[in-house]
Amino acid sequence: MEKQTDKLNREEKFEALQEQLETIADSYVADPEKIAEYLQFASKFYRYSPTNTMLIQAQNSAATFIASFQAWRSQGYSVRRGETGMKIFVPVTVTFFKDSKGDVKQISQATAQEKKMIQDKKFESWTKLRFKIGTVFDIVQTNVPFADYPKILTPGVASEEHAAITERLTSYIEANVCDVKTQMSDGATILGSYDGHLNLIQLSPAQEDTALLSTLAHELGHAIMHQEKPDLSVTEKEFQADAFSIMLHQELGLDITDDSKAHLAYVFNEMKRDIERRAIKEAPEDVDKKEYVKLSQRRVMIFSLKEVHATYNAHIPSIIKAIKEPSIGRAPEIEYERTK
Repeated sequence: MEKQTDKLNREEKFEALQEQLETIADSYVADPEKIAEYLQFASKFYRYSPTNTMLIQAQNSAATFIASFQAWRSQGYSVRRGETGMKIFVPVTVTFFKDSKGDVKQISQATAQEKKMIQDKKFESWTKLRFKIGTVFDIVQTNVPFADYPKILTPGVASEEHAAITERLTSYIEANVCDVKTQMSDGATILGSYDGHLNLIQLSPAQEDTALLSTLAHELGHAIMHQEKPDLSVTEKEFQADAFSIMLHQELGLDITDDSKAHLAYVFNEMKRDIERRAIKEAPEDVDKKEYVKLSQRRVMIFSLKEVHATYNAHIPSIIKAIKEPSIGRAPEIEYERTK
């Protein structure tokens, strides 16, 4: 009876966390300015999924560097007694098997004899990915001494370095991603573009250092995410490139301008309208079209953010290494749980 009660409590907590996540996601869809705030926050947690990053921000918007209890301990630190962690979704692999009667059970319920039969491949077994609730703690909840903070938290770059940073980032892109040309022939108002067929970034020379760096970051997002994504709409591509650019800006300590936030909001609203038009056409006759549109918009937003997170996670360590001085370095690698 006690085990059954514990199971119900776990299920209730899981459902409550899932509902919280859906509420957060819907609030982002309703107010794109919140997405810009999320992206600035997310640059610190790119190893976590967008959904878990949303949960972390909702529970502690001041968090700067988080890890699980075990991850902190593996680095020689500990979480202070009495601290309340943040709840996130953590994946677990569960093994199932079919016993002699044909009943399906979890391997945790298997007898010693059944485990031997599974090992000898006499019983069919398979694994499934499930999620449970995990807990993470911010650095300020640990005993990490302030003297060690610079080893963990990555500093930004000074504004006077923007020209040098642009040069280093350009060198990185040309060596690893695509060609970059500082010339624009199709209109003075176009600050930058990415041509997927030529795999080429073009930048207008009529920009000062900070604006040029911002444009380059945006076009880099296109180059590494959209060279082979013809199925994405223009608005989805623009939203993803804007999101990548904002995260990179935050990582480098660059200002996120009001114009950047306004452009993100504009692009996101255009993307919402595109999704609404498609959803209304695709919605089955027996469903509430308004609810179907809402779910479609939420789904595309989370998909887009997952794409950005995955791309950012794959590229940001080498980008930072290329454009920052070697003496600055990166945070020590702390083992992160794979997350939902």
